[in-house]
Amino acid sequence: MQIHDLNPGIKPDGLFWTIAIPDEGIEVHLGEGFASMEATNVPIDDYGNIGNALFGGGPAPIPGVVSFTVEWSGVNERIKLRNNNSPASGGGFAGEFIRHAAQMEWTATVGDLMFVSDPLATSSSVFAEIGHERNRTFFP
Repeated sequence: MQIHDLNPGIKPDGLFWTIAIPDEGIEVHLGEGFASMEATNVPIDDYGNIGNALFGGGPAPIPGVVSFTVEWSGVNERIKLRNNNSPASGGGFAGEFIRHAAQMEWTATVGDLMFVSDPLATSSSVFAEIGHERNRTFFP
């Protein structure tokens, strides 16, 4: 049974589970295959379960904060993609991507509860990718 669902909520325009990260929290060096993302005390809510997070109707969410660091590093494979099909059929994009490894550490505090991951150095990933994509009006 799920008892926690931490996320920043759903915006009036329908965008969900997404937040802006200040520029100083982002570092990218695609040529080296490195990127990092860091944020501290990001406001989130604990909705209890995914149904309440998506549709409401359950208990009021409990405010909290989350902090995290994610690092992508190394180069296992470089991939270039281009899809000239129309955007209506899922195309209209191009990108250059690097597949490699990522590590993450995070903490979350909700009410009297604190959740803490293991340290960044001990984490691992099965799949990780960073890259640069062009789509819609930016797609030539």
